[in-house]
Amino acid sequence: MRTYSVNLKNFVERTYKFLRSVDVPTHWSKTKNEKYDVHTILVLYGLFCLADKSYSRFVELIRPSMKELFGTESVPSRSTLWYAWRCIPPAFLRRLVQLSGKGGRDKVGALDPTHFQISRPSVAYCKRTKRKLEREPNRKTTIVTGTRSLRILDAVMRKDHHRNGLDDIPKLMNGWVKGKTVAADTEFDAEDRFHQMVIAAGGKGVAPLRHKGIPIHRTKGSRRKQLRRKWPGRSYRRRVLTETANSMLKRGMGETLGGRTVWQQARHFYAKCFTHNMAMRC
Repeated sequence: MRTYSVNLKNFVERTYKFLRSVDVPTHWSKTKNEKYDVHTILVLYGLFCLADKSYSRFVELIRPSMKELFGTESVPSRSTLWYAWRCIPPAFLRRLVQLSGKGGRDKVGALDPTHFQISRPSVAYCKRTKRKLEREPNRKTTIVTGTRSLRILDAVMRKDHHRNGLDDIPKLMNGWVKGKTVAADTEFDAEDRFHQMVIAAGGKGVAPLRHKGIPIHRTKGSRRKQLRRKWPGRSYRRRVLTETANSMLKRGMGETLGGRTVWQQARHFYAKCFTHNMAMRC
């Protein structure tokens, strides 16, 4: 929580209110016999992401505050939390990210890929074993940030960390694009794979052209020609705010994704994005 100066009681109340407003079911079983309902499990998952501790340390950390935050002195064990959180599908958490990112009156959505580690070796260990930290296995993610509210509008994570960021564009082109300007870096300078997809979704793309000295008549693509004629610098200058959101995620909730499988790592990643949005709402 070094990045997020959030009142935990306000965070818990806002998260409960949001889950009720988007009609998240209170129970997933037909018998409704869970001791801790779905809303409580999701709120605890958000606090777990903010704490950035192990399961055992998180349980001991939350124990004195259970009465004030949840109105009960019963503390779930670490095995209960592990079994409950592993039942949450990543697609469900990604949908919560999309819903919690709405309402920020953002006119520009900044798009940027970033890497999250899946191992956490110490610097001393890497020096002793002659391993390089930058070559440790990681997962490449793409995050879309609203430049006014700093909420995450959408995010996506895949297994292959060597892919190009353009591979995520078809999956990211959904409802948040309509009426917005999508700002991205030079990696996304592609007429068919970026600009035309953004236009088809109802927005306008802004990405710097790779080659600066090319005349307009030799520039390929109608949208790329428009950008060469008149560069929308005011919109593109807000792209750096997505770097701010990426930094907040990594400094505030850690740059390591927990879990052995890609499915578990994606669940942790989307949970961090959802927690970030709820912290911004507070």
